Amino acid sequence: MVILLIVVLTVTLYLTNMKATKEVLVNFLRAEVPLNSSEDDTNLLHTNSVKSKHSNDIKSQHSRNPKSENTQPEHPSNLDVLTSVASHINTGSSNNFKSDKKAEYQRNLQPKNPSNLKQSSNHKLEQSTNVKSNHQSNPKSENPSNLKPEYSSNLQPEHPSNPYILTNVTSYINTRRYNNKSRSDKKRRITIHWYNRPSGISSQSLKKLFSACNNYCLYTEDINSDILIFDGDTLDGNPPVRRDSKQVWVFREMESPDITFSHQWLKPSWQNKFNRTFTYRVDSDQFTPYGFYRLRKEPLKKNITAIMKLKSKLVSIFSSNCGVPSQREKYINLLRKYIPVDFYGRCGNLTCKKSHDCFISNAKIYKFYLSFENSLCKDYVSEKFFRPESLDIVAVTRGGANYSKIAPAKTYIDTSDFKSVKDLANFLLYLDRNDTAYRQYLENKHSYESIYWWFGTGNNPMLMHRLSHCGLCNKTRLWLDEKKEYENIGDWYEKNKCHKPADIH
Repeated sequence: MVILLIVVLTVTLYLTNMKATKEVLVNFLRAEVPLNSSEDDTNLLHTNSVKSKHSNDIKSQHSRNPKSENTQPEHPSNLDVLTSVASHINTGSSNNFKSDKKAEYQRNLQPKNPSNLKQSSNHKLEQSTNVKSNHQSNPKSENPSNLKPEYSSNLQPEHPSNPYILTNVTSYINTRRYNNKSRSDKKRRITIHWYNRPSGISSQSLKKLFSACNNYCLYTEDINSDILIFDGDTLDGNPPVRRDSKQVWVFREMESPDITFSHQWLKPSWQNKFNRTFTYRVDSDQFTPYGFYRLRKEPLKKNITAIMKLKSKLVSIFSSNCGVPSQREKYINLLRKYIPVDFYGRCGNLTCKKSHDCFISNAKIYKFYLSFENSLCKDYVSEKFFRPESLDIVAVTRGGANYSKIAPAKTYIDTSDFKSVKDLANFLLYLDRNDTAYRQYLENKHSYESIYWWFGTGNNPMLMHRLSHCGLCNKTRLWLDEKKEYENIGDWYEKNKCHKPADIH
């Protein structure tokens, strides 16, 4: 009996100890109390804590390395920010925490204000992310990545910050010819017709221009073509036909609104008719300026000293279009009060039989050329500016465009930078006296080639025409797929786009 009592007591004590041990173990796993509070155990816990801290430091270092395995930072703009510890560190014991404790633990390890942390220095990755984000927000952009290679290349000769700088001619002009392969291997060719083309452009020349672009554009004389181009300055009072919903009507104009003779596009009959624009304006669907710049592989090496020795005269200008809205002659007459200006053409007092040859020869003996536009309108910059930019003479500009967004810095002089005509005259006289300051303008032009439509460039006088027409051709499929419509083309083209001169005083 005594033995049985001893056995019962022993079992009871054993079970009691097991329960207590279990409770302590559970509380420990819940991070509520240490396993025991003896000095040796505290030291052991401290040792484990140091090891754990060292391990966490290693993990933290690992997490800052974007090339580490299974560790990808999740903060959208900062590679150094870990926004979710659980996604980077798999502790293997998360199931031992209560859900609320686990959440609190993770919140304590996350940065409280990620936006205040140092941003990532990996600019390329950020830029790539931004490009993807922009495309996702506008899947029907002009250059969507899901378009096929034949018309998804860079359709505009655009420099990242300047659309007037031609960065890649070959990607802009596709010179492949239409071959004799089976038509089953090709998409249907896009037909183009210019309804009221200028008299100086023949149907045959347009066929050559478009056929040189790629193997899917075909110029025709059919008014029912896919793409129908209208020259704004010679529009009829009413559209010639009713627009087919499958057609794209293109508004084309290369003169400023102040200079055009006809303003028929203002009539109600032309509202809601045009789908695309083809002009010198930067915001056109097909941007076609009078000139481009192209960065040279290496700057030109010229004898600037010898060039400057030939320059015996100060300022010249060629103009035969008189009484224009910009009041060009009035400004020149004011300038003549302070410095000599040689004025060639019908509007001036000097003549030259062969204007082009005269212009080239005069560029050698004059220091400045007045590139004064006939009107002061948005983005209107004609060959009057790009021609002297290609020669060893400094252009003095006066127009409605922002030249600082067009030309390389310090290759020209803008009249709008001066408070008065007298101030401009004084600056030109300063450069005339200061050879070092003047030659800097000439040297700055050596890194770029000025390409303009008036006389062409190099061995390809039609380069500018090919740039504009092939640019349009390369966009035709996109235009047919993505329809858009200008409610009032007159408002787009001329409303608040020109201003009267404010510098005649």
